[in-house]
Amino acid sequence: LQARKLDIRVSVHCPHDLPAVVCDRTMVEQVLLNLARNAMQAMSEIPASLPTRRELTLTVKPAASNAASSWLVFEVADLGPGISQAVAAQLFTPFFTTKEEGMGLGLAICQRIVTAMGGTIHLTSVIGQGSVFVVQLPLTVAAESAAESAAWAAESTTWAAIKDTRIDLIALAKKAMKEEK
Repeated sequence: LQARKLDIRVSVHCPHDLPAVVCDRTMVEQVLLNLARNAMQAMSEIPASLPTRRELTLTVKPAASNAASSWLVFEVADLGPGISQAVAAQLFTPFFTTKEEGMGLGLAICQRIVTAMGGTIHLTSVIGQGSVFVVQLPLTVAAESAAESAAWAAESTTWAAIKDTRIDLIALAKKAMKEEK
């Protein structure tokens, strides 16, 4: 709905042979929705007369893996104004915001969720060309990562316990982006 309202084209790129991943489906969806929402807000500043600059892309693909671990990467890319290095250095800090009405919690929560699942999140951005948030998740959760997740869940009122649910990532990615259309 938000993408349509802002006249932003949404593209989803997911190979059909992606493996299932063990994670909390709701939390992964929340991360993707937050990143997509931020990207669309960034592109809302781009004039509608430049429609080729109003595209949000979600890509899901296998990442470099080895015998000890296998990874999956989600990339949420926009063609917005980009993020300066000074701002990028603070993006995951709780209560830091560049938005007039923002609370500064979205990216901090995303980072906490991804880290609790044993993954990583980082940003690549070029001023005037856009930004790409990259979320890397393990295909299986290591025992120590699951223990950390459980400990964090026990102390957090906003976290639903890790469900260790195998999910179809293609369906999840498409659902997350459909909710934004």
